[in-house]
Amino acid sequence: MIEQISKKVDGYDEDMISLLEKLVSIDSGCDNPEGIDKVAHIVGDVLSSIGFKVEYLENQGICTHVIARKEGKKKKNAMVIGHIDTVFSKGTAAKRPFTIKDGKAYGPGVLDMKGGVVIALSALKALHDLDWNKKNITVFFCGDEESGHPVLNTPELFIREAKDKDAVFNMETGSDDGAVVVGRKGAIYPNMTIKGIDVHAGKDPQKGASAVLELANKVVDLHNLTDYQSGITYNVGVIKGGTVANSVAGEAHAKIDIRFKTCEQGEKVLNDLRKVAEKTYVKGTHTTISHEKISFMPMEKTEKGMELFKIVQEQGRKLGIEPEIKPIFVGGSSDSCWSTMAGVPTVCAMGARGELNHGENEYIQVYSLNERAKLLASSIVAF
Repeated sequence: MIEQISKKVDGYDEDMISLLEKLVSIDSGCDNPEGIDKVAHIVGDVLSSIGFKVEYLENQGICTHVIARKEGKKKKNAMVIGHIDTVFSKGTAAKRPFTIKDGKAYGPGVLDMKGGVVIALSALKALHDLDWNKKNITVFFCGDEESGHPVLNTPELFIREAKDKDAVFNMETGSDDGAVVVGRKGAIYPNMTIKGIDVHAGKDPQKGASAVLELANKVVDLHNLTDYQSGITYNVGVIKGGTVANSVAGEAHAKIDIRFKTCEQGEKVLNDLRKVAEKTYVKGTHTTISHEKISFMPMEKTEKGMELFKIVQEQGRKLGIEPEIKPIFVGGSSDSCWSTMAGVPTVCAMGARGELNHGENEYIQVYSLNERAKLLASSIVAF
């Protein structure tokens, strides 16, 4: 079967690049829900053409999810997941259009993760064109992953859809060396707001309460909570405060990134965050925390997940993929956590080989579209 899959996928190379260019040329950041919807329907049209029943979960002004199902002849259930949104704002695709140079493809979201979407569609098309239909297959591409599912119940949808599955393959960003992810950290993206008392910095400084000074102390406290040994990290990535230099700052804000390795650590890091917020350094200031919810739980490494990985690894050997596919644990989060929480064997980062996602120089190795489509299709057949 693996030889048949390889021959089919080899015939899709031009179509894969054409579809990738089409998707990358559409801005699908959170500021452009219309673009996300457009991408969703392009993906849905492809799935519909290869026998899937497609459903669009349209959330006005936010995004569109695509869920598609295809019944097989046997009781085993596979699921392919990922996202169709990117981190890039509206207008980026025009400023930085899809290009190929020296075997690498560039463009906003080409790696994270429109390359993975194209790979999934191509793998499923190969199985369809070979009349292989032995397993039930569900596809779920969401439209709000990059924003951390701030409004919708997307995590609950992933858990619901994953519950009866035997294997889940996430088409997230692959690495340049071809490794597959078997574990990820969880993530929380809280905001901190400090209210102080603004007064003239020259005339009445003693009557003020600097929100900026309070925030500065708390930034130090938060970074001191980082514990690399346990896998917990705090990063205050964005700060803003005050209005002019000659006024004591009456307000200050911070955007925070917290990562943790196990589900048990989730409540701990939130409690530690709250303790920092409750402490006062500058009399007259008051601190509040918003967006405290856990955006992504950790994708914990499991025995079942490793068994599925070994199947993927073996298919890689049969395909002659080099170097041999290795399992890795990474700090970035993904929706693989939800299928893992549902107790389903899950492998992540089955997408294109590449690097520098979320940046201007994000790229994929073009040859990996072919390689990873073969790997996904053969893995679905093999598990």
